[in-house]
Amino acid sequence: MTEPTDLTCDTRQLRVPQRDIPLEIFRPPGTGPAPGILYLHEIYGLIEAYREDARELARRGYLVWLPDLYGQAGARAYCLRALVRAAGRNNSAANPLYREVSALLGQLRQDPACSGRLGMIGMCLTGGFVVQAAMRDAVEAPVIFHHSLGLQGAGIPLEEEAQLQQVQRLQGHWSRVDPFCPRRRRERLGQLLGERLETHLYNIPHGFRSLSRQTRSATLAWQRSLDFFDQHLGGSPPPPQP
Repeated sequence: MTEPTDLTCDTRQLRVPQRDIPLEIFRPPGTGPAPGILYLHEIYGLIEAYREDARELARRGYLVWLPDLYGQAGARAYCLRALVRAAGRNNSAANPLYREVSALLGQLRQDPACSGRLGMIGMCLTGGFVVQAAMRDAVEAPVIFHHSLGLQGAGIPLEEEAQLQQVQRLQGHWSRVDPFCPRRRRERLGQLLGERLETHLYNIPHGFRSLSRQTRSATLAWQRSLDFFDQHLGGSPPPPQP
């Protein structure tokens, strides 16, 4: 893997409950701790497009963790774990897959290269994990690109919705034409979070950072995400090109 000369990237196996997850770490230029961003891929797995995003975030001054959630288990096994168990379908805090994500966030925060301030991106299959993680004090800049799991209410179990009072802020990007994240889910989330939810809607299909990546709307959604991170995590945006 070839990186720009001002960035570094390394890989490791990271232990989470019951298994090891391959992890790619993109480090920003300079020295000293930086805000950390956990970037979770969608159903397509860890594709090059997400590495491009991680590089851009690193150039803006963020320490980016990009885990391969499928790892040795493979996509099919991971998705079955999400869909077969009720805790997975309902995106419960007790979902073993979310517990893995929670462990990743905890280890990222403890990384000596991390300042302790955290952002997060999740999409489709992993978007619901952002809703859960946004309830943690340390996650100051959570971003969702269309969350597909979570069959009840706002995308978490109804008995857990009261805990959304702990969310400081949440930025969400949704498609008006996406059957995988119905309107009722995002509207319920908006009712519960009020002004703490920054909602953006687009007339493009599913896959804002993959299938729809090259559209003008997806580019706008990404820029809004970058601005959100810079505002709430205090990265170091690169200077404008002459």
